[in-house]
Amino acid sequence: MTRKFWQAIRAASVMAIGLGVMNTAQATYSASHTSNCGGGGTSNPNCDTWTFNNQTSNTQGGITATASGWSNTVGSANVLLDSAYITLNGSSGLGVRNNDCSGFANCTGGTSGRDTNEGTSPEHAIDNNGRTDSILFSFTDKVNLTSFSAGWVSTDSDFSVLAYTGAGNPATLAGQSYADLLSNGWSLIGNILAGSSTGAHDFTNSTYSSYWLIGALNTMVGGDSTKAGNDYFKLISLAGCTCDNAPPGTPGCSTGGGGGVPEPGTLLLMGAGLLGLTRFKVRRTMHAAA
Repeated sequence: MTRKFWQAIRAASVMAIGLGVMNTAQATYSASHTSNCGGGGTSNPNCDTWTFNNQTSNTQGGITATASGWSNTVGSANVLLDSAYITLNGSSGLGVRNNDCSGFANCTGGTSGRDTNEGTSPEHAIDNNGRTDSILFSFTDKVNLTSFSAGWVSTDSDFSVLAYTGAGNPATLAGQSYADLLSNGWSLIGNILAGSSTGAHDFTNSTYSSYWLIGALNTMVGGDSTKAGNDYFKLISLAGCTCDNAPPGTPGCSTGGGGGVPEPGTLLLMGAGLLGLTRFKVRRTMHAAA
């Protein structure tokens, strides 16, 4: 009776030590997400801001965000998505130049149905004049984006936001329409009327995902057609939080929204805890055999 009691106490102690070390490591990781988020317009102090100043990727808090351009330039009615060029505009941020334009400074050809102004201002921005441009932001872990900052706006900056909430990772956007996305694991976060000012563009929500699509106001996902067609803006930064700071049981942090991988330090500590339990079990077996 006494031997079994002390064996149980020792096993519980090993588990408590292992879990305690893991919790300490996770708390340390969460604490790294206390950077200044003013660039993205969020008021949450435990978030990160990913800034795209002459670059298409940025890493904050151990999580990398990578931008890629998309626009509906395929098919006879120009409804299918195709990859587009990201334009780097210094302190004003990222724009999109779709495939209607074959030259950087201005377009050539002038084939019927093409937007031959795509390479010139203001259509070198994320816009919905002729085509609807978007930027896909792919993160190495799930995040809850709540804001972006526009570094440049012409006329208006109404925008649409979608997030991937399906299982696994999304299929390529190429060859799908914007409407197709809503049937293939993507969710509409909102169509937001933002006005003509630069700075913070908020879209508060509770979704966590590794894939976010932000573009000019999009009538193909329910955007108001009377407000579209004159939106031109460049995106300089994103702001949001990771699942590390989310309350236990937060929807999306365990399922959906694309795959994430555990932190290497957490895996190492978990392995150490399991090794400790294994050694204890071996010693107990050897003692019983003696």
